[in-house]
Amino acid sequence: MSDEVLYEIDGHVAIITLNRPEKHNAMNPDLIKLLRETFNKANRDRNIRSVVLTGAGDRAFSAGADLIHMATRESEDFGESFWWPEQPRGWAPEFYKPVVAAINGYCYAAAMNLMCEATDIRICADSATFCYAEVLRGFSGAGPALGLLPRQVPYAKAMEWLMMGKVFGSEEAHLAGLINEVVPLDQVKTRALEVAKELAKLAPIAVRAIKESVVNGISMDTPNAVKYASTVGVLTKYTKDAIEGPKAFAEKREPKYEGR
Repeated sequence: MSDEVLYEIDGHVAIITLNRPEKHNAMNPDLIKLLRETFNKANRDRNIRSVVLTGAGDRAFSAGADLIHMATRESEDFGESFWWPEQPRGWAPEFYKPVVAAINGYCYAAAMNLMCEATDIRICADSATFCYAEVLRGFSGAGPALGLLPRQVPYAKAMEWLMMGKVFGSEEAHLAGLINEVVPLDQVKTRALEVAKELAKLAPIAVRAIKESVVNGISMDTPNAVKYASTVGVLTKYTKDAIEGPKAFAEKREPKYEGR
């Protein structure tokens, strides 16, 4: 695998790193393909229970799409990507393991798409900044942030960020609920890994069921979302982990979940 996307394992946690620090971890088609392949690798590995997603260096999570590549692309690229896409839509389709973002710097444009769609809990450096910058370059963007951001923060705040291409900092992102925690830059990856390890201690099937119910339920009306979540929840009661949890409680010990 190319070193433009790094993949490390720490216990039950996979650490995925965008690794183009000299380009502020900008994303070109090759990196995007590698990122999807890396998520698929983590998805197939039953040892992996949670993921940390971050960018290399201390300046950028990702500055978004590689504009130099975009400026030199061929005109037929649009037809190839829109009408006959080689890859499924989305960064991590059908990926229901929890993903913790370590936002260590610029989170711009396509990186906003990545954050909104592929991450669940977000730890942010106090020096990080955000911007949905597509509108500043003359186009609206075609990423999931347009659909997801108004569902993740208040509508008016999402529209301010999206339509104006506003650069905003970690404090504003935190107040709006876009991120969970703000920490000093030198602590962001450590804290994200701590959260991921906390998630990895929990029953993997139950955690997956929660994420799957929420992600799929967002696009449903409320009664069907509740029904879907209830159906998935009933199935988790027939796992070995669902026996281990109450048993460990009764025996006053920490549960040992196996993901079965």
